[in-house]
Amino acid sequence: MRTFLISLAALGGALAATTLTAQPREEQALRGGAEAVRQAAPMVDRSTDAALDLDIGPLLDALRPWSPRGRHMTLRELARRDDPDFERKLRRSIYRGSARAAATLDAMATATPSIRHSLRQMEAAIAGAMVDARRPLPPEAYGPPPRAHDAPLPPQSDDDVPLPPDEDEDGAPW
Repeated sequence: MRTFLISLAALGGALAATTLTAQPREEQALRGGAEAVRQAAPMVDRSTDAALDLDIGPLLDALRPWSPRGRHMTLRELARRDDPDFERKLRRSIYRGSARAAATLDAMATATPSIRHSLRQMEAAIAGAMVDARRPLPPEAYGPPPRAHDAPLPPQSDDDVPLPPDEDEDGAPW
């Protein structure tokens, strides 16, 4: 009996240690993702800058065959035509967007314990509902639910059946 209790205590300690080490894994992954997003912002900025130097003149020539050929225009020039402050707004959007994404991941990492707790509660509630769903229903559950404004139940014998007001004794409606 003593060896059984010792092995049971050892097993419980191992499970507790596994649970304690497994819990921060999600938080670490989310925080690592946030840091990766922060570090990726300059790379996205440089990649976007390189893409803005792409010559789209031949593409514009193909889209408008009736206009003069041989245009040379970059995406940067096309964007600057409509908005001279385009590049500054684009960079601000890249860095703000990455900061927001990183902040969201950090917030999710902070909320992970409470989310985990809520998921466990939901799992327990669903398990309880499944147990209730497997129980047989009482016979009265198979009929329509009684309502206060429903008409009384029809009589059981043919002698007690009243005729509708618009029918005579032989059942003809006229």
